[in-house]
Amino acid sequence: MNSSTNKATGFDPAIVKAIAAQSGLTVTFKDTRFEQLIPSLKSGNIDLIASALYITKDRAKQVDFIPYITTGSSIVIRTGSAALTSITDLCGKSVAAIKGGNQSADLRGAASTQCTAAGKKAIDVHEFPTDPEGTQALISGQVDAQISDAAVAAQLNSSTKNKVKVSSTSLLYPIPVGFAVKKGNTELKNRITQGLEKIKKNGQYKTLLKKYNLGAVDQAQVDKVLQ
Repeated sequence: MNSSTNKATGFDPAIVKAIAAQSGLTVTFKDTRFEQLIPSLKSGNIDLIASALYITKDRAKQVDFIPYITTGSSIVIRTGSAALTSITDLCGKSVAAIKGGNQSADLRGAASTQCTAAGKKAIDVHEFPTDPEGTQALISGQVDAQISDAAVAAQLNSSTKNKVKVSSTSLLYPIPVGFAVKKGNTELKNRITQGLEKIKKNGQYKTLLKKYNLGAVDQAQVDKVLQ
């Protein structure tokens, strides 16, 4: 959500609106904390998750996915700070990450193990309920960097009036992303899938991917993740 307008902005709201227009659906956005997304879907509080939800084997047991993009993470730093271009550059640094996201586990696990194996300090991960809270911590100097979904990170320079910027030079942890519907909600899944195919054919999908620097869904990658 844009804090000044209280309106949903960014890639996910844009693609959902495009799909809804092609599917005859009416959309109402709810600002939900990341760790509450799947519980809210299961309880019927929301009908669709469209929030850069990474496809994982565990999540696929809880929801029905509709793969739609390939994304990854980006490192964000305060403008004027020394560049941090790769995960190993985060060794010994304090890093903001969204609570419940894959990035936190990756940074505390494999990435920190790589750091200590090289004789460096582990990454000091600070979890926040939302990306904006992590960004504010970065701006205020509470953390050295923030790791965030690439599509979200791409908008931070303008939304913070150049206070922060993307520092990494390539997608980190590329992974397929899916819309999620409640298990067994075949009707909605089919309507979203059909709408997605329509915007692929009319060019809207390609335009949105280019604008937000994202990749098209790679079914082989999805299959590998779900093995």
